[in-house]
Amino acid sequence: MKKLFIVLGLAVAVGLVSYFCCYRHAMASVVAVTPDGTDAELAWLKHEFALTPAQYEKILALHRAYQPVCAGHCARYMAARQRLETLLKEQQGWSPDEGAALDEIARVRSECHQAMLRYAYTVAACMSPEEGRRYLQMIDTRLLSGEPADMMANPH
Repeated sequence: MKKLFIVLGLAVAVGLVSYFCCYRHAMASVVAVTPDGTDAELAWLKHEFALTPAQYEKILALHRAYQPVCAGHCARYMAARQRLETLLKEQQGWSPDEGAALDEIARVRSECHQAMLRYAYTVAACMSPEEGRRYLQMIDTRLLSGEPADMMANPH
């Protein structure tokens, strides 16, 4: 009887994990919309910076165009980090491979930060000059100190 409960418990746990993974995957491409028709991911930006409908539409188009670029940087960064971690686990001492992996991480991080900064300046240019400056001040610390994988979650 005890084994039955263990098997049932494991089956329920596997089922819940499977459901969560499938649900998350299915919902990844869904754009949530607030009651006023605003893309939920950018709702805070629209309200925080008092964007006009025209400004919001421009920024929304920029945001959607930048998402695959950002995702690409994130994937390359995570792959480079994984490569270094694998090398560190497998090797007993320093090797040129580890140096190359560190160089790749730095290169991808730099590319990511440059692209993110260009994106931020483009977004700020869609706002009024005062709000654009405030937007850049709000995100500059995150741009300069964040890890690419952390910025992917919310580039603003």
